[in-house]
Amino acid sequence: MDPSRAFGLPEGYFAQVYTGFYVENTILARIFVIKQISLVDLEFAKKNSMFEPKPFVRTFERALEKLLASHGELGGKIAQLERSTKTYADDHRKKMARLKQTFATVGSSFERLETQISEVGSNTIRIGEQLDTVAKEKDRAEAIKELVEFYAELNEGNTSRLDELLDGGSEGMIKVAHTLRRLNTIVVDNQYSAPTDTLAKRQIEIYSENFEKTMLENFEAAYRENDIHNMSIAARTLDAFNGGVSVVKAYINQHPFFLSSMISQSQDSIAEASYQSMEGISDISHLPPAPDRWLAQLYADTRDVMFKDWAVISKVFPRPIDVMQQLLKRVFEQTIQSYLETLLGRAERQSKLAFLRVLSSSHIETRKLIEDLQRFDAETVTPAVTVLESARRSGNVPQGLLDMPSSAQTSSAQFSRSRAKQAMSRRGRDAEQSAIDDDDDLDDEAAARDRLGEAKSGVSSAVAIAALIGRSEGDNAGVGLLHGFLNRCCDDLFESYVAGSNYMRAEQAHLKEAFRQTLAPFARARAERHSSSRGNALLGIFTSVTGGASTAASASGAGGVGNASAASGQPAEFEGTVTTTTARMLLQVHAEAIARGVELENDGLVTECVASLTSILLSTLGDDYMFPALEDVLESLQDLRQEPDLRTFGVIRVANIAVRLVQMHFQRTIVPFVGASSYVYRDMVAEKNQLMSRVEMSLNLISNKLVGACTQWILGILGKQRKGDFRPADDDYTAFEMGTQPCRQCADYLHRIERACRQSMGVENQERVLTDVGNTLHRMLMEHLRKFVVSVAGGLVLVKDVSKYREAISSFGIPALNEKFSILQDISNIFVVQPAALKSLLDEGPLARLDRATVQGFVQMREDGRTSSLVRQFLS
Repeated sequence: MDPSRAFGLPEGYFAQVYTGFYVENTILARIFVIKQISLVDLEFAKKNSMFEPKPFVRTFERALEKLLASHGELGGKIAQLERSTKTYADDHRKKMARLKQTFATVGSSFERLETQISEVGSNTIRIGEQLDTVAKEKDRAEAIKELVEFYAELNEGNTSRLDELLDGGSEGMIKVAHTLRRLNTIVVDNQYSAPTDTLAKRQIEIYSENFEKTMLENFEAAYRENDIHNMSIAARTLDAFNGGVSVVKAYINQHPFFLSSMISQSQDSIAEASYQSMEGISDISHLPPAPDRWLAQLYADTRDVMFKDWAVISKVFPRPIDVMQQLLKRVFEQTIQSYLETLLGRAERQSKLAFLRVLSSSHIETRKLIEDLQRFDAETVTPAVTVLESARRSGNVPQGLLDMPSSAQTSSAQFSRSRAKQAMSRRGRDAEQSAIDDDDDLDDEAAARDRLGEAKSGVSSAVAIAALIGRSEGDNAGVGLLHGFLNRCCDDLFESYVAGSNYMRAEQAHLKEAFRQTLAPFARARAERHSSSRGNALLGIFTSVTGGASTAASASGAGGVGNASAASGQPAEFEGTVTTTTARMLLQVHAEAIARGVELENDGLVTECVASLTSILLSTLGDDYMFPALEDVLESLQDLRQEPDLRTFGVIRVANIAVRLVQMHFQRTIVPFVGASSYVYRDMVAEKNQLMSRVEMSLNLISNKLVGACTQWILGILGKQRKGDFRPADDDYTAFEMGTQPCRQCADYLHRIERACRQSMGVENQERVLTDVGNTLHRMLMEHLRKFVVSVAGGLVLVKDVSKYREAISSFGIPALNEKFSILQDISNIFVVQPAALKSLLDEGPLARLDRATVQGFVQMREDGRTSSLVRQFLS
């Protein structure tokens, strides 16, 4: 029940008051009472009733009594707790002191125990070492004793113990092999012993010889019967006897690869038949032929032999990696090198180009073979040998550790798939790369599961062994044990051809000869031109590549541009000057030389090789080809008495194309190999830019000279204008319909200039050249028309002539020229209007914008200029 109700106060009144009291953090009784009385007075005042303090006093008295009692009780409990806490704290300090002392005692005991244990361990180690030494000495003593016994028995001619061991199976034969090896070592070390030991030495030599012969016979018999088990026993026995030298030699000597029909044939006859199949090998215009087919077949057979033989070698020989090295060495040194020397010698006798092409293609095929063998080594051979060596070091060689499947088809198929994927990834675009990578990941995952399944099912293969030791194909895809050996084999094959500067000298000599051969038609035409008369020499520049001199002669007539050119819409190319065919051939020959250099030179010398070959190219293009050709063209424009050959515009176009081809060739073929060296790249760019700058300067000079020659020729045609051309007879209808002959010749020549420009030049160059020609023609006509007195009938002829000029200029498609010749057409009207209309023509039309003196110069050439008062009035 709420106590506020008992005093006639609102519910929750005291709760609010007490809350406010505690919030203020006040505990003074007087303040509390005063505050409560004031609040109660206010409440009673609101109710208009008298305050009765007795209930409050009694309530406070009872509460005070209870508080005092509780205060005393609480003080007693606090004192009791303080005493108990002090007691417990004293006990805790005493216990902690005792524990600390106990721990210190235990620590000291452990330190003493550890010291004692260390001393005992050191003693134990020393004892173990001594026992091991004793055991080794004991074994050595027993072995020495056994050897002495064998030596003594052999000295007496007794071989019964050795014969018994031989009858004890494979283990007995291996023990005999070890024994004979040690006995032979003793014989060698004691070659100057007493004469009494001569019989023992003789017996050891005889027995060893017979033993080795017997084991080799057993191996060869098992080899012929394909008995892997007996081959392995004989190989391990001979490995223990002499390191396996004789059995490896026997295996390699009897290998079918060296006894096959292809190898048994004459190398010379094989090279002859193969070389004859390489058509066009000495022709620089033909692309390099495919690699030698016999060499490619030989390499394919080598791959198959190595993949398949690993299955036998890994099962038979204790050290398979050494056998693989010996077999590969024999293949490269005997078979491949012999055939390569014959093939390259025959190619060298034919031509330098044939030799270089065969050398490059052979090197490419050899590198492919080496890469395939290295990949097979990293993925198959090295993992298995690594596991074998680990097992030997641990003293636990698993049975069949290096066993391979009966055929190498699985490994070969996996190898072929991986090689095909790598070829696809090199040829594919970026969009296809991710899909190929996904397929590779799936194949790798499936291959890993297959290897694990093989390992679990007991199939002993190199890949399964690699899976057992946690080695993935990604790890094996790096460098194998045979990697360096195979690289040396490849280098040894071509060392005599590329070592030092042998290759570079041959390549540079061929490049210069090929360039000379390519430029031979140009040089021949130029020499013939210089040796002939001047007129024929200048005409000889434009000897057509396709049509020869006859084509040039027919094209040099009124047409100005060759017939073939007109039919195709493109200018013909000519032997006597720059041609895209020759430029492309030079760049093709150079690109092929660069490709060979990159293939054959060491990586550190590639940049120097490319720079050297590029310098020869730029020098030949400039000094031997483009500069002389452009100088001849410029010289042909010096004689202004002859009509300039408009095919010169085609020379400008072809030279521009050649410059662009050089730039593209530089970016695509040269920069990738010289860009890594800033100094070489800078020098190459400077040399290339110098060539291009000189060519551009020559072309600008030729262009300006050609425009001047054309306008000079037009001026010469206008000089043939007769004074009577513009004062014709009334019955001269030809002049009225067709205009004067000089006008027709000029218009025809202008059309030829326009066609030549359209066919040979770009839009910007066309506009520049045609604008120069049009402006010069306009200026010449303005002067030309003021030289002749024009009659009324002659005015009609003049209007016809100007119309033809205007028509020819309008074909140029240049608005500024059209406007100028439109005004010239208005000027021609001066000679046909009546004197009365002359003033309005000159003052109101477009002619009003012209200078009055200029207009008067035309007006005074009217035939009636001196008789007509109206005309004289305008001239005054």
